[in-house]
Amino acid sequence: MKELKAIDYKLLFEIMKNSHRSDRQLAKALGVSQPTVTRRRSMLEKNYIEGYTVIPKFGKIGFEMASFTFLKSKLRQKNGDGENENLEKLKSWYKKQPNVVLVQDGRGMGWDIICISFHKNFSSYADFMRKQESDLSDLIIESETFHSDLNNGSSIKPFHLKYLSEPE
Repeated sequence: MKELKAIDYKLLFEIMKNSHRSDRQLAKALGVSQPTVTRRRSMLEKNYIEGYTVIPKFGKIGFEMASFTFLKSKLRQKNGDGENENLEKLKSWYKKQPNVVLVQDGRGMGWDIICISFHKNFSSYADFMRKQESDLSDLIIESETFHSDLNNGSSIKPFHLKYLSEPE
């Protein structure tokens, strides 16, 4: 895979700010030709862009809560094929959960997986957790969840990727 050029980073950050803009508009913002933007965007989409999406106002479209669930799993206790099978089981289960937007392994505070999910209400969250505990009881040792109220909670800084394009 080619290393990104400065123009690629600039284009990627412009797309992150607003992916609705045409290649012509992006070219004007970057001071390059439209064919250059089209060619570079195509390469970025093939190798570096996972996809395009909107970031809705979740509370206004029916989701009352966001949940950040920290999990302690048995994945690191397994070796060889058992670990791969367990990882595949986790991937398969979470991919089937439409309310889950991210599940990632990591380390910190005694946890090794984080799951970010959105729920219409506490009842739907409780159903989700019961199903997770039931279906994954052989892989999950413990979990703790931090909830965020999407309707009445204070948004200190709303979620958006455009912030990554701003200088530090």
